[in-house]
Amino acid sequence: MNNIISLFSRANKTQPFEHLVAPHVSGLYKQAYQYMGNASDADDLLQDVLLELFNKQEQMSQADNLPAWLNRCLFHRFVDRCRSRKRAPECDNIDDINVSDDRRNMEPEQYCLNRQIIAGLQNLNPIQRAVVSLHDIGGFSLPELADIVDMPLGTLKSHLHRARKQLKKNLQLQPFDGQARQSV
Repeated sequence: MNNIISLFSRANKTQPFEHLVAPHVSGLYKQAYQYMGNASDADDLLQDVLLELFNKQEQMSQADNLPAWLNRCLFHRFVDRCRSRKRAPECDNIDDINVSDDRRNMEPEQYCLNRQIIAGLQNLNPIQRAVVSLHDIGGFSLPELADIVDMPLGTLKSHLHRARKQLKKNLQLQPFDGQARQSV
């Protein structure tokens, strides 16, 4: 992931792309991971967004709220990817559910909970998944979120309510059995 950014910084010395994007890459990757549900798809999504953003450096430097603007670009690329998958569905790998790089640093209970949440998020439609992960996990306020997903505030609140209701129904959390870490 960091290699991608360094390639861009070598290509454009006048306005450092890396300087604008580097502080936000970690948050963008986490958001992409929540959208996609696995590390390889999150890497691909983030790479697509960074390639698109490289050509929009002037717009990036003029953005009032750069994190919200970057998340909006990520959201739109995610929705485009979901639409293209509907047209040409791929075979999902059952072993790809939440393979996190930092799971070694997590408590087993937290790791088990995270796996269940990611699996529950994958059962939401793309808009619901984005709204819940940006607001409840990413911490964006409702006005920022309305700007990111380009939706009226009332509609956004309805989507958030429905998404939370569906997620609660989907989750049906299972107690930690001590074996979750060893089975992965």
